[in-house]
Parts: sequence; C-alpha cells; structure tokens
Amino acid sequence: DDAELINVNDFFPSLNSFRSLDEDTNLRFSYARTTARPSFKENSAAQIFDPITERFFIGNTDLNPSYINNIDLRYEKYGEGNQFFAFSTFYKHLTDPIEIVAFDFNTANQLIARNNEKASVFGVEIEYRKNLLDNSTKKLALNINSSFIYSRQRMSDGEYQGRVITEPTREIDPNRVLQGQSPFLINTGLTYTLPEKNLESSLFYNVQGKTLEVVGVGNIPDVYTDPFNNLNLTVIKKLGEEGNQTLTLKVQNILNDTRESYYDYFGEQQLPFSLYHLDRTISLGYNIKF
Repeated sequence: DDAELINVNDFFPSLNSFRSLDEDTNLRFSYARTTARPSFKENSAAQIFDPITERFFIGNTDLNPSYINNIDLRYEKYGEGNQFFAFSTFYKHLTDPIEIVAFDFNTANQLIARNNEKASVFGVEIEYRKNLLDNSTKKLALNINSSFIYSRQRMSDGEYQGRVITEPTREIDPNRVLQGQSPFLINTGLTYTLPEKNLESSLFYNVQGKTLEVVGVGNIPDVYTDPFNNLNLTVIKKLGEEGNQTLTLKVQNILNDTRESYYDYFGEQQLPFSLYHLDRTISLGYNIKF
C-alpha cells in the first residue's frame, strides 16, 4: 500500500542542427536523450491472468526506467506539390532496456518484464512521395516509408548460463537482437483521386520483419512473431450538392493473413505459441453533416 516504485529527476537534453544545401534540399542532425518508463502492470506486484491464452503476466517492482541516447542524420529533398524524398540514418544506445521474458525454467506460461544492461540499435530509413499522375481529372500518388534496422544486445548472465546448460555442446553467441525490435518495417500506399467525381481510393500495405516477442530462458525457447502482411483498401465517395454526405467502403486484411507467433529453438525447430485468425473485414459507412 502506498509503495513508491519510481521517483526520479531526469534531464533530457536535445540538439537540432539544420543546414539548407539549396532551396529544395536540407541536411538535418539531431541528438536527444529520451526515456521509456515501465507500464503499470510491468512495474507492480500484480499477477494478471489471460483466460484466452491461459498465461500469467507477473509484475516486477524492481524495474528501472530505460534511457536512450538518440542520434539522427537526415537528408531531405522537396519537389513540386506532394513530392518528397528523405534518407535518414539513426543510432540509439539503450541503458536498462525493458524486455518481456519467460519467468523461469519451469513456467513457460508465465511472463515478466525485466531490465537488461544495455543495447544498441542502428539503421536507415527511406521516405518517398511521388505524384505518378497529376492533372485536373485524375491524381495518382505513391507513398513509401521503409526502415531497415540492426539491433544488438548482450544476454544477461542468467540468460546466457541457462542456454549453455541447456545446450552444452552448442556454441552459444552471448549477443542477440533486442526484444520487440523488428529488423525492417515497410509501409507503402497508393492514392487515386478523381476530383470531378468526388471519388478517392487508397490502397495501403504494411509489414514488419520477424521480431523477438518473448525472451526464452534455459530450455524454454525464444518466441518470435511471424511477419503479418496487412493490405487494406479504402474508397470514399462524396455525395450531395455541397459534398456534405460521404459514403465509405473499407476492406481490411485483403490477403486474409494471420497473426502468428512461434517458439524458435535455435533456428532449428518451430512450435506454435499463438495464432489469431483475423479474417477479412468489409464495412460500408454513410455519413451526413447538417
């Protein structure tokens, strides 16, 4: 009762530098120190049961906030109208990163958040917008935002020793990826507009790479999420003389993909951890403004 779990005074410096190479091209550099504090359920004495998965989430009152030093370098070039290109590189150094891990050797159905010592993340990001068609009768715009990321973290002593004990004949790399960090993210979209007919349609696709979801311990393997290919369509038609009525058609998960996670035993054997069938969703909506 009335326990104080986190009481810190933090200082978060930041630096932003901007240089205009010409009237359409910029070069930006930034540094910032940020934090990621644990959530209530992570930093508490609660034990939360999920009746669907039959798993427990165990709170951890010993958690510390994570602190991140962020460095970004960005090149950007503007074109006419909506057209834009940017290329960025970034680096992040994390102290006390918070990760979701298996509780111990004997309880695969219990998860807990724990701090690790440190981790590093670096990568590149590409952003591109281009009007493929642009005239008075029709417009077609392409939008791409993609990131490619490498993360590296040294296992805690307990995690590493548990792996060695489980597989004494195997050479265990003491480094691994950061839990929750995807190796790549791809977001892309096409928007087709017929201004004279008050009609707009958009097709969006996004996916992220295989991601460490739960850190294993000892004989309990790591859990990874399988890439989910998400393709959605939205069509909007404005009606009425004043355009105050809107008819919206949405089709979500067009590819009918599933959200799947699996145990990965040193990359050799995969066993199911969770599977969600989302199915394809079609909705039609009508809106009127008075």
